[in-house]
Amino acid sequence: MAVLFWVIIMVVSGLAELHTNALAGLFVGVGAAVAFVFALGGASFPVQALAWLVVTAVTMAALRPIALKKLHHPAGDLAHPMDTALTGQFGVVEHEVGDEIHPGRIKIRGESWRAVADSGSIIAVATPVVVTRAYGTTLYVHPR
Repeated sequence: MAVLFWVIIMVVSGLAELHTNALAGLFVGVGAAVAFVFALGGASFPVQALAWLVVTAVTMAALRPIALKKLHHPAGDLAHPMDTALTGQFGVVEHEVGDEIHPGRIKIRGESWRAVADSGSIIAVATPVVVTRAYGTTLYVHPR
């Protein structure tokens, strides 16, 4: 039963990692893989859990900062908006776009995206806009 538990943890953490760019799920999954091996070896569940916690904590503390620098945008700072593949793309406002507290929606190539006015001013519906940068799935835009 413990083997199945660790497989579920690995799958869930892998799926979680697919939906984020934080690289946390990856290391939780690595810890679960080590615990899975302990379970196959017949170790008790408390030993498996301890191995999972230790491996997750050590890999997250030691490897995550290195991986974030290597795998992400050269700016590397995920706390600030940055250039993405959508930077420079043109769209049209679907729902009035305001500041970060009052975001709206824009449409680019048939897809709807959450948007914030780069200047903080309000951009009316049907206004053509250009993407200047992004933060996660939020696009920063200004009128064309």
